[in-house]
Amino acid sequence: MLALLGPSFATHAQNPNFTLPNLDNHPVRLSDFRGRWVIVNFWATWCMPCLLELPELQAFHEAHHERVTVVGVNFEEIAPSEVRALVKRLAITFPIVLSNGDILPGFELKGLPTTFLIAPDGKLLDTHLGTVSTTMLATRLTELESAASDPSR
Repeated sequence: MLALLGPSFATHAQNPNFTLPNLDNHPVRLSDFRGRWVIVNFWATWCMPCLLELPELQAFHEAHHERVTVVGVNFEEIAPSEVRALVKRLAITFPIVLSNGDILPGFELKGLPTTFLIAPDGKLLDTHLGTVSTTMLATRLTELESAASDPSR
C-alpha cells in the first residue's frame, strides 16, 4: 500500500484556498469547508488512473461524509457538459469543480491524480501523487486525527 507523505510535509503546512465554479457554474470556496477535514483531488478525464480512482473517492465520500468533504478538481480545459456526463455515468455525488487547467496557489501539482488532505483549520497537511484508495484515505485520516488530538506527538 502506498502511503501519503508523512509528518515532514506537515512542517511546511500552508493554508491554500480557491474559489472555483462547480458543474452548474456556482462558486465553491475551499474556505466554506473550514471546521471539516477536506480531501481535494485533482484529476482529468484523459487520465486513466484518475478515472479508476474516482469510484474509490466516491466510496470514501459515502463512508465518511459526516466529517470529511471530498472535492474533485477537474484540471483541464474542457466543456462542463463533458465533465457532467462523466460524473453522472460514474454516479459521483461529491462536489466537482472546474479549474480550466489553471494552477491553484498552495497546491503543488507534479502530475495527476494528486490528492491533498486539508485539516479542519484549513492547513494543508498531506499530499499524494498517484491513485488513492478508500482504505488508504481512511487510515491516513485516522493517523492525522490521532496526531492532532495528542499534543505529545
